[in-house]
Amino acid sequence: MVWAYASVAYRPFIERHGALRVNVIRALYATIASVIPAVILGILTPAALWALAGGALSLGAGDTMYLASIGLVGVSVAAPVSYTFIIMAEVMALAIGERPTPLLIAGGALVVLGVTLISRGPRGRLRPRGVALALGAAAAWASGWVMIRVADVGGLSPISAAFLRVSAAGLILALIAVARGGGLTKTITSTARTRLPIVAAADLAGGSALFALALGLIGVDRSMVIVGSMPLMAQGIAWATGSERPSALEVAGAVMVTLAVALAFT
Repeated sequence: MVWAYASVAYRPFIERHGALRVNVIRALYATIASVIPAVILGILTPAALWALAGGALSLGAGDTMYLASIGLVGVSVAAPVSYTFIIMAEVMALAIGERPTPLLIAGGALVVLGVTLISRGPRGRLRPRGVALALGAAAAWASGWVMIRVADVGGLSPISAAFLRVSAAGLILALIAVARGGGLTKTITSTARTRLPIVAAADLAGGSALFALALGLIGVDRSMVIVGSMPLMAQGIAWATGSERPSALEVAGAVMVTLAVALAFT
């Protein structure tokens, strides 16, 4: 629910400041929120390198593409397409010893069908750029998720991993933003008293911690099925707040992605 609300809440900031600057700022706020508990729990371990790499890829590249996709086609399209990363991650995990299942293959087929439905906008027009950005985000998230799995096996705490991910991504993105003309100071001052700091901290720090807690309490399978419903939640929030009006095809596509995740983890 936190991630669904955040996806909707980011859109006006993206339209005003751009996806890159918003991603830098949200990483900054999340780093500040998580630094103290992360240092207490420990960050100087060999597994930290995997968290840093995963953060640069998933939060740096992946989140920037996801935010850009939201700015182009809205959360009703960007969320379901990008959340195919859950299926992608399971496929990538085959490289580290996990085995494919018939249900995973069926889930992959549903993902293809769901993305096909969502890719067509009003009057059947294709939305290649927005959908491509969301798929790029999914690929980056999936790769980063596999790296985080390796860090978890190495004994790194979830909060420490979250801190390392956002700090690595924030530093890299800040350098890119400066090279492209800056504007970060203006973005910080203009958003400091808005809801962006709270949303960013809840999204990147709080959401990640809650997800890690869920993994321990109810297991990976149930946690991933619940997380897989995020696109439907985001569409519902967007509709309830009046920011978007998801079409029947967009809702159907989100349902397909949610069912795909449920199948893969059954």
